[in-house]
Order: sequence, then structure tokens, then C-alpha cells
Amino acid sequence: MYRLVNAIGFQTAWWACIAGVGHGLEVPALAYCTVLAAAHLLYIDKRKQELQLAAVALFIGIVVDTALQSVSVIDFYGWAVWGMSPFWLWALWVLFAMTLNASLAFLKDQPLWLSGAAGLLFGPLTYYAGTQLGAASFDASVTHVLALALAWMLALPAMVMVATRISANVAILDRSS
Repeated sequence: MYRLVNAIGFQTAWWACIAGVGHGLEVPALAYCTVLAAAHLLYIDKRKQELQLAAVALFIGIVVDTALQSVSVIDFYGWAVWGMSPFWLWALWVLFAMTLNASLAFLKDQPLWLSGAAGLLFGPLTYYAGTQLGAASFDASVTHVLALALAWMLALPAMVMVATRISANVAILDRSS
């Protein structure tokens, strides 16, 4: 049941962020994301594992989205510092990481190419949907779509691999205790 709640939570956060940026409600959207992340951390047993994964995903997300924005593949709207990706995207990367041991945990049992294929397909679609709802602007040229696809084809398997390794390290530590 928690996997379903986790998936719905992430989707509602995505909508809150996208709509929040598009309608001047970014602060409530960020507050909602914070509440969801805190609720997730209160519910699960391995908080340290989730925080490690969230930190890695946040780093990956900031690098990926800032790079995409800096080379003019996409222009994100919302509060940001120093030309980096906006804070609402940071929140979504953290919450996305929190799906990797819950609603998307099945990806850890699959070959990494499957995560790459999912990123290749769904990454650009998600960003395109966000632009259509007013959270960013995007020239849907073949080059820009391919840049988004490549970024997510690499980012999603990287996050799945990190989630798998952190889980394995926690399991080893649990057995030795």
C-alpha cells in the first residue's frame, strides 16, 4: 500500500510544483514538497539511506538541470540562485529519489538498460509536459529533445545504481551488527 501512496505523493508534488510555478504559488508548492519528504522520512525505517540517496539525486539533478538550462535546451521558471536550476526542481529530485526505494523499487531488480530506456522516453515527456503547463519554456527541436533524452537516459540508471548500492551497503551493515 505504501508504494501506491508514495507514487501518488510524488505525482501530486510534481503537479503542485508545475502549477505553483505557473500560477505564482511556488512557496506553497515547496512547503508541500517539504511536508511530503518529512512524512516519508517519518514513515520509513532507513532514514539515513534515504537521505544519502536524496543528497546524491539532488546533486545529479542540480548538475543535469543547470547544464540543460545553461546550454539553452530549456529555460526553467521560478526561484533560483546563481543561474542554477530553480528550487522547485530541487524538491522534485529529492522526492523522486524517495520513490526509488518505494514505488520505483522494482527498477533496482531490473537491468540498468531498462532504467536508461525509461529515462530516454519519460524524461523528455515530463519536461515537455512541464513546459506546456507553464513551468518552463522549451524549443521542442530534435536536438533539444535528444539532449533531454540523453540526460535522463544517463541520470535515471545512475540514481537506480546508487539506490541499489546504498541498499546493499545497509544490508551488509545490518548483517554485521
